[in-house]
Amino acid sequence: MKSVIKPLIATMIMGMAINAYAVQKDITVTANVDATLDMTTDTGGILPSTMEMNYKPGIGLESVSQMTKIFSNDAEKDVNINLAGSPQLMDTVGTNPNIPLTVKYGDLTLTQTQQTMTATTLFPNGDTANGSIIQPLKVSQTAQSPVASGNYSGVVSVVLTQATVTP
Repeated sequence: MKSVIKPLIATMIMGMAINAYAVQKDITVTANVDATLDMTTDTGGILPSTMEMNYKPGIGLESVSQMTKIFSNDAEKDVNINLAGSPQLMDTVGTNPNIPLTVKYGDLTLTQTQQTMTATTLFPNGDTANGSIIQPLKVSQTAQSPVASGNYSGVVSVVLTQATVTP
């Protein structure tokens, strides 16, 4: 009996000794929150920060598209959409002319002028938890034509704002 009790007591004492030393790790957690609107992929993921347009020799650049949803805190307010600037690709060396781009969201061709998407169309069931209807965000070469060799880059800035009044 003593041969069983002594190892048991020794194990308990060692277990207490191990638990006597504690480590505390402090982790800072941050979040960038826009409490009114967000645009995500159709699955709710973050939109890609880069989309590469492929080139077909003799034809021009192929369009790129991403299926998206809009999330809102208010299914009764319309959503305004526009571009922050003129979308274009610029030669990174600066020797070739800029390539104008056309941006569409669903059936809307986006410009710098605000356009309204009605809440009843975006959120037909009044449900904001699952986001809006799924629509493509499409970027294409405005005038399909061959492009000079080079490395091109540009930024397409889509601006969403929530209407301030309920329709």
